[in-house]
Amino acid sequence: MFCLLSVTLAPTCTADSAPGEPPADDPFAATPADGPAPEIGPAPDDYRPTAAGAPSTDIWIGRLERAEDGALIVTGLANATDRDGYDNQPSFGPAGAALYYTSAVDSTQTEIFRLGVESGATEEASGGASGDRGTGGSATHTGAAQQVTRTPGASEFSPTVIPGQDALSAIHEERGAQYLWRYGTDGTDLGAIFATVEPVGYHAWADERTAAMFVLGDPPTLQVGDPLSGEVRTVAENPGRSIHRIPGTAAISFVRKVSEDEWWIEGLDPATGETERIVRTLPGREDYAWTPRGEILMGDGAVLHAWTADGGWTKVAGVGPSGDISRIAVSPDGNAIAIVRSR
Repeated sequence: MFCLLSVTLAPTCTADSAPGEPPADDPFAATPADGPAPEIGPAPDDYRPTAAGAPSTDIWIGRLERAEDGALIVTGLANATDRDGYDNQPSFGPAGAALYYTSAVDSTQTEIFRLGVESGATEEASGGASGDRGTGGSATHTGAAQQVTRTPGASEFSPTVIPGQDALSAIHEERGAQYLWRYGTDGTDLGAIFATVEPVGYHAWADERTAAMFVLGDPPTLQVGDPLSGEVRTVAENPGRSIHRIPGTAAISFVRKVSEDEWWIEGLDPATGETERIVRTLPGREDYAWTPRGEILMGDGAVLHAWTADGGWTKVAGVGPSGDISRIAVSPDGNAIAIVRSR
């Protein structure tokens, strides 16, 4: 049985990389290892872009602090994307100084945006971060968000910094097809990561060469792929959309939907396919995030809850009543939190 919860050290972080293309010794091939680059044909007659049905949501940013008894408290929570429209799927860069997210630019298209978080200045799309200090002070955003991708005719979702690279992975939706795609941190289109895995809905990285992907289907499946070899394996059925690396390990966590009213957060060893149940989710909830200390955060309505192996689920103070909580992201140092809330 592999250990999921004994490692409590924060993962090693490097500075959020300055925008630019991946280095010359790029570990990923220009063409996916599992086949030729996909050719995306005409959209089906019944195709409706995902953005067309996206809800109106905001991303709130605050600090994660601890009471004297060690309980988590959110402080200084503020709306960082206060507008009508879809702002969602936040993900911190490796130093916590940048927050990447998906934003609807109109009723049919989304793009990736980047927001400076306690970096001293907003990151410019054509240059490096200014005054990168991580999240050592207050966890407010700094300045206006910068658009990273510009892809007419396509949409991006779930932007995630690829471990060890100056590049992002994201779901690329174009004419009804959904592939796991790669972009330079300046928005350069670097193409599909896998050619044979489609339609991909969500994903996470266990390490530099191991991607876990939620693949739509009947039933949906959780698949693990190696971009260097092209090997892809199905490891579970009926997963939820929230997939994460468990801090301090190379394991992945996901929600397994056993039945309509029984959902579990499970740990997965991507090398062996072995899984282990961690905790049942709050009823009907599937969005969650880990802290570096091994706590799980999950919203239920407008209330944020934290889970520990010793204490179970408890309420987290400081979140307030403004909108139901869905997706959550925690900075790698555990000092900042991003919470998606309905408007």
